[in-house]
Amino acid sequence: MKFVGRPPICLAHGSDLSIPSGATDRVVAFVNGLVNADYDVHLVVPKPEATLPDGMEGVYVHTVNSMERGVANQITRATRLSLKAKKIVNNTGGLLQIEHSTLAGFASVMGCSDYILDMHDLCYTDPLYLNLPFSRYVQRCIYKIERRAVENASKIIVVSGPMQKFLTDEWGVPEDKIEVIPSGFFASKISDSISQSQVDPNIISRVGSLFVHLDIDAIIALAESLQATGVKILLVGGGVAENELRVKVKKQNLENVVIRGWVPHDEALRIMQSSLVTFESIRDTMTTRLASPIKVLNYAALGKSIVLSDVSELGMVFKENDAALVSDPSNIEQFVENVHLLLNDADLRNRLGNNALNLVHGYSWEKQGEKLAKILDDMN
Repeated sequence: MKFVGRPPICLAHGSDLSIPSGATDRVVAFVNGLVNADYDVHLVVPKPEATLPDGMEGVYVHTVNSMERGVANQITRATRLSLKAKKIVNNTGGLLQIEHSTLAGFASVMGCSDYILDMHDLCYTDPLYLNLPFSRYVQRCIYKIERRAVENASKIIVVSGPMQKFLTDEWGVPEDKIEVIPSGFFASKISDSISQSQVDPNIISRVGSLFVHLDIDAIIALAESLQATGVKILLVGGGVAENELRVKVKKQNLENVVIRGWVPHDEALRIMQSSLVTFESIRDTMTTRLASPIKVLNYAALGKSIVLSDVSELGMVFKENDAALVSDPSNIEQFVENVHLLLNDADLRNRLGNNALNLVHGYSWEKQGEKLAKILDDMN
């Protein structure tokens, strides 16, 4: 089927879009960019538990009845999503873009090929699968699924240069098959009312998923070091590490750690803005080395002073541009010291915050959506 203008495109995504996350932001940014570029966009997702996020105007949303049950339900969820997306592409003659390599691997088993793969991360190395029964077998299966996803894609979009290098060096993917679109922040959502919110000198924060790569021991050590200062650590988000974190906080009687759970996007931005210092503390894993953490870009877009673990490509970029204090992930004492340095030095906070704000202008989600539309235009 030939088109006079741009062909329709169907995006398939395996997570609930009503739940705030980096993946949700990326998908919303991409469909917005494509709609603004005059693509007819179909989006296939699990039926949401709550209201879909803003920015879905002009998108044909198709849902499948597959409740979020994590790893145990991945196969059923992926099968239903893949079959629905395949049917839409067959009916429209358009393009298919699949979010995440695991979903794409299942889709290829369902007969999908020559799709665009948007590879948010590398899953087979994820510690999430280590505690499952027959974990080594599960990880091996996921590895094969991800390899199959890559092999059947006509174009692969990745979130970082290190991920591109991994695919090229380790899996033999040709460089011209891969495009890099890093994570971003929604510039349009940072209103004057948010950016001018009053800063609380007794609040530091981390906003984002409490995922398996979170360095809980570093957060506990930081909290212990701040007990006599009156400074509270505000953690916004939920995830698989939340229970372990709560148990350790209770065991150490740390009343200066507040776990808020998920909050609306605007409220999360206000919490970041009202914090004297923001931070990200993660462990060094294959997954985190290849990632592009969105929370860091949101911190920077608000001009906040930031403490980072020296793991991802973004950590290196911020360090080179004097836009954050960056600590060795194996050195918890250095992480704690960096937070205290920022708490006690207003000039340092202002310098790093201004540098971060200047650095991040090219990372808006609006620009990343435009990049995807340009890639698809070039493919056509």
